[in-house]
Amino acid sequence: MMKRKLRRILVVSLLALVLGMVPSLPAFALTSQDVEVTATPAFIGIANAPPDWAPNDIVGDEVSPKGFIAPDTIYYSNPLGDELSPSDPIVDGECRFTITNTSTIKINLTVNFPNMAGGDASTNSNLGTNDTTKFGAYSYFSGENYSTQKTIAENVSSAIAYGNLTAGTPILWGLAYESQSNDWTSGTAMTSTVAITATVA
Repeated sequence: MMKRKLRRILVVSLLALVLGMVPSLPAFALTSQDVEVTATPAFIGIANAPPDWAPNDIVGDEVSPKGFIAPDTIYYSNPLGDELSPSDPIVDGECRFTITNTSTIKINLTVNFPNMAGGDASTNSNLGTNDTTKFGAYSYFSGENYSTQKTIAENVSSAIAYGNLTAGTPILWGLAYESQSNDWTSGTAMTSTVAITATVA
């Protein structure tokens, strides 16, 4: 019995000795790692509708029938009435146009109203007011106070008219146009292409 025990102890000891002499194998570590890179562009884009406006195309009167403008008169792209000034604050229903921010980021909006071409070819006074052969223009946005927050729509260098429009968000807006102060010398239609520009907010 004693011999058997000794033999067992001897075998276990030898086994431990042999195992201790076997070099330990290293654990297998990962030799590479991946990094996924996602680059999202700061994309800028806007959509505007409708694409046109004819001052005095809603109501008209004896002085300037519907579709025709009179000198020295302010017209608004207000669906409630061509000569009806927007409120303080401006409501959606007083705005003809809708701009949607299709960008991936917040944007600022600038509205430029170039000189007219054709007919009397009135030029933009860049002051918001009219004069001889010059028209005045403003842009306005829903939610603002028309009397204090409308922005002069200059020929090419207007100030920011609306700031920090969130991505995916629409905003309603309008134009005010004050025709030249002197009488027309031509009945030919005048045209201008207003430019709405988006920049990073």
